[in-house]
Amino acid sequence: MTFFNRIEKFGSNICFIDENKKKVLYNNVFKKSETLCKNLQSRNLIVVLAENQTEFIVGYMGFFRKGLVQMLLDSKITNNLLKDLIKTYVPKYIFLPTHRKDDIENYEVMNKMNNYVLLKLNKDNFYSINNDLALLLSTSGSTGSKKFVRISYENIYQNTKDIIDFLKIDVNHRTVTTMPPFYTYGLSVINTHLVAGASIVITNSRVTEKAFWKLINDQKVTSFAGVPYFYEILNKIRFDQLSLPHLKYFTQAGGALRKDLIEYFLKYSEKNKKQFIVMYGQTEATARMTYLPYEMSKKKIGSVGIPIPGGKIHLRNDKSSSDKSGEIIYEGKNVSMGYAKNIEDLSKENENQGVLETGDLATKDNDGYIYIVGRKSRDVKLFGHRISLDEIEKILLQKGYNCLCCGSDNKVTIFYIDETYNREVLQYLARTTNIHLNCFKLKHIKKFPLNENGKISYKKLEKLL
Repeated sequence: MTFFNRIEKFGSNICFIDENKKKVLYNNVFKKSETLCKNLQSRNLIVVLAENQTEFIVGYMGFFRKGLVQMLLDSKITNNLLKDLIKTYVPKYIFLPTHRKDDIENYEVMNKMNNYVLLKLNKDNFYSINNDLALLLSTSGSTGSKKFVRISYENIYQNTKDIIDFLKIDVNHRTVTTMPPFYTYGLSVINTHLVAGASIVITNSRVTEKAFWKLINDQKVTSFAGVPYFYEILNKIRFDQLSLPHLKYFTQAGGALRKDLIEYFLKYSEKNKKQFIVMYGQTEATARMTYLPYEMSKKKIGSVGIPIPGGKIHLRNDKSSSDKSGEIIYEGKNVSMGYAKNIEDLSKENENQGVLETGDLATKDNDGYIYIVGRKSRDVKLFGHRISLDEIEKILLQKGYNCLCCGSDNKVTIFYIDETYNREVLQYLARTTNIHLNCFKLKHIKKFPLNENGKISYKKLEKLL
């Protein structure tokens, strides 16, 4: 519970820099967080509407050090969903942007901090919380689900320490916010830099804005992170033409990146003496499970790498011996305690015991490098042929067709946005898979739906079937 207390030794270091270029030292963050949390009772649940603001960082560190269990939510969560979650989980406190205060009923104002306010909810909180529990994070970034991952102090400490080790993050490093902090990958970037005594440039500027890149150069940012969609945008804005003298490395996770884009960023890295590092993780593993060492990037294109220090992976094959793929089973101290769906689940013990069935299908080469080939839950049967929807997307992409697939047994819909595509797409797929043409249908949409984390949202896509 106390590993955030250990960073007091970085008191005179810069903790974060805001969009107005104001620098705030760790000492000041500690003082502000202690003032904010002065009258709070530990081992209670607090709902935090999280966004990339300095107030969030101060509150997050303070609540952590106070021993509160934080449920991090998107600050844009709808009023109805927020009320539903409060009813289901009965939090004692809520920390939210001031303009959302009127969305809450029956409260007492505990404290204020610039654009945020801390409220005590007038509810009876007769429930127990497991002493190891630290965080509740959504399984997908979606604000519509009541299902949260239960993450312990040990989970956060171990994953944070391992990431710091393999990325060699130290007090001289400086990152920038490119993802929402309620998303496990975005939060992981924050955790690793705080625990290393590094600094964070906090911004909501978009990557397409000149202000974002000016901030990166002016503040001498040494690293940034992003999901595939983020890197697709970088490609479109001709990232290779940017001058970023202070950048040392940049990381990618949150889904598979196209091979041509991996090659594009590796070429940039080699030319400009930077490092592009691919990783793989899940909320259920606190954040990250594997990384691809930069020196192996060109040789192992398409791989998510090897387990992080302290982690182990084996592939479980429930199919035939001829199928070389299997489900990724991950073991490590960063594996979460399990799930919560209501207030009673907060007292549950560690159900996973350090073992995570990821649901991701992968192969492993002779050197032990992992290649993800799809999702176990994305398999369908087409007239007796079991096939992965991810594999169909991959087959089409190899031919140059950028499509997404959804469907059920005996019917798969191929979604596309390029208006030049025609029935040849289906004919090619039928020829390549030896599956009858009638199993597939084409559907044009204006753009591919994304969730709050910038990932493809197959749930939204399914509604278009």
